[in-house]
Amino acid sequence: MTDRRNKRDRERRERKKTEEADERRREDRDKRSDELKESWRRHHPSEDSGAGGKGRPGRSQRGRPA
Repeated sequence: MTDRRNKRDRERRERKKTEEADERRREDRDKRSDELKESWRRHHPSEDSGAGGKGRPGRSQRGRPA
């Protein structure tokens, strides 16, 4: 009986450690994703502000000017 209980307890502890590690990985991934989104927003403000696709001021669009 004690052996079974010890085995169950050990399996429960291992499962809990695995779940905690998975949760930390998810949190780290989500944090990194949020940081990348924020960085993109800071470096591409015209795309986020709905400026009508005009791009950044002082930059030409594709192709040669007419």
